[in-house]
Order: sequence, then structure tokens, then C-alpha cells
Amino acid sequence: MIEFDIVLDRIGHFGKYQFRIVSLVYWLGIPAGLHSLASVFYAPPIEYRCNVPPIDNSSAYPYLNESLILDLTTPYDSDKDQYDGCQRYGYDLQTCDETLACVNKTAQTINCDMGYHFDTSEFTRTIDTQWEMICDKEVINAAATSVYFLGMWAGAIVFGYTSDRYGRRITMFYCNLLTIFFGILTAFSHWFPLFVVARFLVAATNHGAFLIMCIYVMEITGKYRTPVGVNAHTAFALGYMLASFFSYFLRDWRFFYLGISLTSLPYIAFHFFIPESPNWHFSNGRNEMGKEISQEFARKNGKELDESVWKLAEVQDQKEDTEKRQYSSLDLFKRPRMRLITFNVMFSWFVVSLVYYGLSLNAGNLSGNIWWNNAINGVMEILGYIIVTLTMDRWGRRILLSGSFLLCGFACIGSMLCNLYADGNEAVITTGVALAFMGKIGAGGAFAIVYNYTAELYPTVVRSNGLGVGSMAARWGSILSPFVILVYDTLPWFPSTFFGSLSLVAGVLALLYPETTNMTMPQTMEEAELFYKGKLEQKNEAVMEYTNQCLEVDDMKPNWDTKL
Repeated sequence: MIEFDIVLDRIGHFGKYQFRIVSLVYWLGIPAGLHSLASVFYAPPIEYRCNVPPIDNSSAYPYLNESLILDLTTPYDSDKDQYDGCQRYGYDLQTCDETLACVNKTAQTINCDMGYHFDTSEFTRTIDTQWEMICDKEVINAAATSVYFLGMWAGAIVFGYTSDRYGRRITMFYCNLLTIFFGILTAFSHWFPLFVVARFLVAATNHGAFLIMCIYVMEITGKYRTPVGVNAHTAFALGYMLASFFSYFLRDWRFFYLGISLTSLPYIAFHFFIPESPNWHFSNGRNEMGKEISQEFARKNGKELDESVWKLAEVQDQKEDTEKRQYSSLDLFKRPRMRLITFNVMFSWFVVSLVYYGLSLNAGNLSGNIWWNNAINGVMEILGYIIVTLTMDRWGRRILLSGSFLLCGFACIGSMLCNLYADGNEAVITTGVALAFMGKIGAGGAFAIVYNYTAELYPTVVRSNGLGVGSMAARWGSILSPFVILVYDTLPWFPSTFFGSLSLVAGVLALLYPETTNMTMPQTMEEAELFYKGKLEQKNEAVMEYTNQCLEVDDMKPNWDTKL
């Protein structure tokens, strides 16, 4: 097997060729962000009430404005401080004339019996106005968003497998094509179940492309994989910032969804300038093809590869039979310290996904302009990524992850308190919105850290299983998030309190992780247990010393077991 990181030592871990490739494949993050949070704009909060003919007939009652119509027909909910658009006073509307003697506010309230009237001044058509996904159907709407996140989980499983089997490059290409197709199908769906199924398929293919993109850029950038991997999420944040742009100019949800679906088109052209990952070729025994692409990397970076590099990079597989066995996710729970780490990892992924998508989907419920709120959310997330990139190797993963969770927790609870006790004070309301944005910085930062951190916590033999279990827990969090947001109409204080409380707990528990900064990642289950106990440092020092010696002697091949 060829160790590609040793090849990168000669040709450059992040040369101009890798920079060009990474810039192109980052594009896949833009449609990923657009689709993942599209519900903010295709199902935004919108004012509605019962249809109440003939009272709402402007020709018959030209002197009645919307406020008067609401007052005459709709019960007021003092607890929510708003009119209950799902009900009306149950008097006989057909008896109404110009005197409005028919109005009887003491009549028993009834559910809307003649459909709904929507305020279309900002959004001309949403899925709520098209399929009346309001009142007793709100839970169906939330479930549809959860189905999208279920699709992300399915995509991670299916396309994670196809990328390992058939290659990163071809998987990203076909995922991108399918995203375009299913996105257009979503935009033209005239049946709600078809809309839900199409969105599920968009999620699977779109997230599949994004996930493989993250793996791809980390495979070709060697020792720069951490900042490159973190900044892959910046493209995601740019994507959902662009959702504000598309929605502002495309106020009909069908045109909006068609617009965001077509953003995947440029990658079709980019595909022909992107090579397969040499690391994938080497890991699948396709050494000649991997060497050919590596030579192309070297040539484009102005470097040369000679036979001595291949001798040094060729690593003999001398693992014991016990290490060659196939591990499953169940093995993560069999050893005492790894079991504790795994439960903590699952909780961290669950919380970060729940809070991240909860805060993102809640942009429409924040005070102020929905388009600006969504865009600022993206800016805050990118700011979080910048902070993580600059400090991750200086402060360490553990402190930074804990700090991100704690920042998010305190900000969410502070935002809730401001909104609860603002009592119309604009300064307090603005402070609450600002704190919500601060919470997004923490959530975005934690999301960027937890992926890399999880990969470093587990030994090579179960690393994919560790990431898989974490990703599974993340999907549980994202699936739950729309239902937490749904509670906002009944208990406005609950979502932020729930997000904040879980974030604080996750922040405290993150301090229990071992630090991985500047540590050689464990290879075996036994090494992992030593690592969790803090007893692997001496072995790491021996490994680093021997690695440096190997790089100085061209014809020397690494033999870890003999040295250690």
C-alpha cells in the first residue's frame, strides 16, 4: 500500500493545484446549504385568518381594513398576544349586511369552515398557502422537514458506500446530477406527498455530494486537512446565505426552489477538471493509477517524483490477524473507556445538530427582517469557522469544543430572557436577536470541530464506525429540531431554553474528552484505551522520532512494531 501523505511531503500538501481543485469542489457546499435550510423561505411564518365572506369582500365593505375584519370575526388569544387565525366566531356570516348587526363576539368559536385567507404581501405563494399546512396540519409540515433530514442520513449511508466502492469523483458527479433532477421535481410537485418524497431524495443526493466533498478535500491536502475540512462548511454557510438572495427576488416558492436547484449546474463543467483522489486509488490497490494522478499533482505544483519517493511511501501491511478483523459499531461499546467516549460523542453530535438546525430554521421567528436574519446567521457561522481555524491547533480541540457549546448555551438562554421580558423595549429585543446570532457562532463552531475531533478520538480500525455513530446521533437531533421549533407558537420561551440547556450540558461533558492536538492518532483498540487513559504520549514520541528518521533515508521503510 502507498502512504499518500509521504508523497505529499514531496509534492506539497496544499500546492497551487490542490488550491485550484479544492476551490472547484467547494462549490458543492453551496447547493447543500441552499437545500438544507430552504424551508426557512418556502414555509416562512405568514399571517393568516379564516375566510369570512361576505365581511372580507372589499367591494361590499370597502371601509373594513384587515385589522377591523380580524376584530369582528377572530378571537384574540391573550396568552399569545395575537389573533387566533385558526378559528372564528361561529355566528352566521350569511346574515351580514352593511349594518354588521350579524357580528356576535359572544358566539362559540369554531374552526375555519370556509378555508383560509393569507397575507401575501411578502411571499406570493408558499407551501403553507398552497396546501394549507397550518393549524392542525403544522405538525405535518414539521414532519416533512424532518423527512428531509432523514434523507441526509440515508444519503450518508448509500453514497458513503458508493464513494468507497466506485470513487469520490464519480460519486460527487452523479450526486450532483441527481440533486438537479430531484430539485426540479420538487419545484413542480403539485401533490404534497410527492413534494415530501422529492425533498427526501434531494437530501440524500445533495448531502451525499457534500459529505464526499469533505472527505475528498481532506484526502488530497494532507497535513492541511483540518483547516481545509473546516472551511468546507464555509461554502455551506455561503449557500444558505444565498437563500436570502433567491427568496427576496423569487417570492413564489416554486420559482425559489427551481432557482436554488439550478445552482448545481456549474459543477457539471467543474467535474472535468477534477481528478480522482490518489488516496482512494492507493487504498483500493490501484497503485499505478494513483501514481499517475500523483505525478499530475507534482507537475502542476512544479515538483518531481522519483522512484525513491515510492520506495519510502510503500508501507508493508504487518498487522496481526486480530487487527485485520472487521469491526462494527458494536465494538465501540465493548471497552470501558471507549464506551464512555462513544456515549459522549453521540451526545455531542446530537446536541450540535439539534441546536445548529434549530437556530437556523428559527430565523423566521426572530424579530426583524427574515432575509437579513438568515443572511446574518450565515455571516455568524462563517465567523465561527474563522475562529475555529485560527485557534484549533493553538487552544486545542477539547477547550474549543467546550467553549463553543458554552457560548451557544449562554447566548440561547440570554436571548430567551430578553425576548420574554422585553415588554416592547426595542433595545432589549435587539439584544435578544444579537444573542441569538452569538448562539449561531457557537453552534457553527462546534459543528466544525466535532467532525474532526471525532475522527481523531477513534483508532483507525473503527474510525469510520465512530463517525457513523456520531452522524447517526446528529440525524436524530436534526430530525427533532423542526418539532422543537413548532412549540414556539405555544411556548415562545421553550426552544431557546431547550437548545441552551442541552448546549451547556454538552459543553461540560466535552471537558471529559482527551486532548488530540499534536497527538498521533491511535491505530488499534488497545492503543485507544491507552490514549483515553493518557498513557500514549511516550509511544507517540517514539513514532514521531522514527517517522522523521524514515523521511531522511530514501530506502528505509517504516516498521512501527520493530521500533516500538
